[in-house]
Amino acid sequence: MQANMYTPTGQLFGAAFSIPFFLKEGDSMGGRGGSSSFKAGGNGGGLDVTRDGQTTRYYFTNHNGTNYYQRGVDGMPEPTPNNMTEKEFKRRVEANGAVTKAVSREERSKDEKRYKADRRATNAFLDRETASNRMLSSGSRADAKVNRVNRRRRG
Repeated sequence: MQANMYTPTGQLFGAAFSIPFFLKEGDSMGGRGGSSSFKAGGNGGGLDVTRDGQTTRYYFTNHNGTNYYQRGVDGMPEPTPNNMTEKEFKRRVEANGAVTKAVSREERSKDEKRYKADRRATNAFLDRETASNRMLSSGSRADAKVNRVNRRRRG
């Protein structure tokens, strides 16, 4: 694969690169959303763990033989201690006195759809508010005027 890049002086140079040694053909480096190559592990669902009256939802994934867990849909996947499977995680949590409840694959997909819809709405709101915020735009206009005045004084 060939990538073309420009140097700071505007000269074009080519940089050849290949798949890093730790990735197999077809794997990806990760990324955001659906472009990451983490696959749902276990039953494809998750686990609700209730301890001391607080419930935490865990989802499990597997990538290149390493098991990961994440708290909720928006959590960051972290490796499980000792590369535990979902069943081992559940057994250990229950041995420590917590109550568990399985989360189905359908429930997980509903949570993900709700999360994505909420993120779309939040992004639209933030985009609209940033564009319509008078303080942000007036600051930019004021900066442009100062720059224009300084250019006139120099020239």
